[in-house]
Amino acid sequence: MPKLIYAPKALNDLQEIKTYIARQFGEEKAKICARKIISTARQLELFPGEGSSLEDLIKYPTDYHYLVVKPNYIFYRVEVDTVKVIRILNEKQDFLQILFGISSISEEGEDYWGD
Repeated sequence: MPKLIYAPKALNDLQEIKTYIARQFGEEKAKICARKIISTARQLELFPGEGSSLEDLIKYPTDYHYLVVKPNYIFYRVEVDTVKVIRILNEKQDFLQILFGISSISEEGEDYWGD
């Protein structure tokens, strides 16, 4: 069974999510949300292939996978004997820019997928 680890940025993301929710909706709601994210991530110890391949979604070479915990995404990578949570981002954040330094909007104003 692979070990679940969190990158420092993922831990920071989780704390920022919790702080934001606590300010907006109260401490109890923040705890519930954080627990939901953590319990979803823990499932990766048993089922590391559970999430979807990010490469299939964005057509950009990557070994990242993701799980959805509305309105957040857990981005992770399966390594030899670990599952490493890389980032935990809100659906409104530009995850392509944050993860890879590329924009989802081209210079011509079209989005990444050519729409």
